[in-house]
Amino acid sequence: MPTHENGPVTVTDYVVNSIRERILTGKYSAGMRLDQQTLIEELGASLIPVRESLRQLEGEGFVQIQPHRGAFVAELSLNDLQEIYLVREVLEETATELAVPNFSSQTLEQLDGLVKKMESATQSNDYAQLIDLNRAFHFAIYSTSNNNLLLQMITSLWDRSRRYRQLYTRLPERNLRALIEHKEIYAACKLGDVEAARKAVRNNVRQTTVGILEQLQPPKV
Repeated sequence: MPTHENGPVTVTDYVVNSIRERILTGKYSAGMRLDQQTLIEELGASLIPVRESLRQLEGEGFVQIQPHRGAFVAELSLNDLQEIYLVREVLEETATELAVPNFSSQTLEQLDGLVKKMESATQSNDYAQLIDLNRAFHFAIYSTSNNNLLLQMITSLWDRSRRYRQLYTRLPERNLRALIEHKEIYAACKLGDVEAARKAVRNNVRQTTVGILEQLQPPKV
């Protein structure tokens, strides 16, 4: 049985994580039908955890289950994107507001180190590392809010929006702008300026939304 940093995972956890990762990496492409028997054979699981996993992934927005037709990888949706990022703006701004007064010197050192790694990854166009560093940077802030429910909600939205972020992270001009935005967030956090930090975080989320929308919307004739 696979293990996780918090201990062994269930078969359903394993199947959910495997299908989600294959969707995120593009192995299961948007609109693709997810045949249950094929998943059983590929993942070495039985029918019940596969069905449970598909229902869970439907709730997360990765899968669409159509009566009498089966399960399909969800298409990227402009409306879904806008809803996710609107809620993310509010929740992440709130988490930042709660977190900044709690920062220790160790947290600030961690943020500084992550910004420096972002700068290096941006220069080398290391998109995969940028995705990981971006998440690590933001959650180093949000985890200091000491609000577990808020952190769980933000985590869920980040997982759900990862497909969109991967599309956007491969734009060199956006990466340069994102680096500046993260430096602004760090500078405000270092000063202990709650107002500036929350505004900088909200701006970072909003600018990401704008950029992804530009990529997803059809070109104007």
